[in-house]
Amino acid sequence: MLRAGARHPDADESPASTSSQEEVPDVQQLYQALNEYLLLEHKFQPRLCLPAESENGEVTTGARDGAAHVLRCLKVWFDLPASVLVHAINLFDRFLTKMKVRPCHVPCITVSCMNIAIDEYAEQTRQTRNVSVEELVSISQSACTAGDVARMSRVIVDKLALAKGCRYVSVLDWARLLWRLVAGAARELGVTPPVCQESELLNLVEIAACDAACANARASELALVLVFHKLEQQLVEWSRDGTGVPEDAYYLYDFAAQLQAHCHMSDASLVATRNRVRLVLSRYEARCAAPHRQRLVWRLSERTLKVLRPTDRLGSLLPTIEEQHFAVDSTPTRNRSGSESSESEDMSDWPRSPVLPVYCDN
Repeated sequence: MLRAGARHPDADESPASTSSQEEVPDVQQLYQALNEYLLLEHKFQPRLCLPAESENGEVTTGARDGAAHVLRCLKVWFDLPASVLVHAINLFDRFLTKMKVRPCHVPCITVSCMNIAIDEYAEQTRQTRNVSVEELVSISQSACTAGDVARMSRVIVDKLALAKGCRYVSVLDWARLLWRLVAGAARELGVTPPVCQESELLNLVEIAACDAACANARASELALVLVFHKLEQQLVEWSRDGTGVPEDAYYLYDFAAQLQAHCHMSDASLVATRNRVRLVLSRYEARCAAPHRQRLVWRLSERTLKVLRPTDRLGSLLPTIEEQHFAVDSTPTRNRSGSESSESEDMSDWPRSPVLPVYCDN
């Protein structure tokens, strides 16, 4: 591993040595976190074995990907952090690993996993939960009730043995940690650290997590592949700018090999994960590049439509008003006499609204 060298006890203190001493605890903390992640990695590893086509009423990989995209839509709709989405998808995959699920129960399980992920995020950050179960049910259109989601959430917590306050390590945590290690290694090599926006790294993690092809990959392997995929993009941008790629930048691939050895990743498994990630990203980029010829159509269920516009009790048709048409010559004459008053006239065609008095200032 690339580690900062330990300072000799007899060395004189100088500003340079003091600054290097300040970097040592940071690097040591990163490697300490890396070892902790390795110890917890197997606890959150799913082992999905889903068929491509359902023969005996089993959940397929297409249904799994559909549930993952529903979770991503809920994340975007309620503006939830990416860690909630990745945790919910991991709960869904781990539950399908242990339990045999019927396709009709998939919508309820999907919303329940998001419900658990939101609860754990609120508990971890010590914030008030701002998304209710009723809102999750209404927006997801899962055809289940809030009581069904609450009961299914308890089943998932029991089957997965989720302990309260237990630390969860996701592929997103791995990607953030490995990127910080790569940036630290670039600084040690004297290379300008590669630039990576947080949103770009989160987008790559979400794309990989939502595809069933990457569901069974180790979180460390998947994160390492995504980090160096972003690094390759950075090297391509440097070459296009005309500035040229520093020769020392290629030593970061040696650092990747050292990370691979430290995390006990085999070459065959890492290459297989890299091929799957490239396939998933190429499919995603192809869909994004395709022109959208179909207009966006919102399809709402009857229950959701009544919630959004509660007009179910109103009549859609008004009664026909029958009118009598008289010719000019046959218009009946109204005979008035001095003894008749307006109260004796026929008032059946008068509006039924009450007459309100009008008060004048004068």
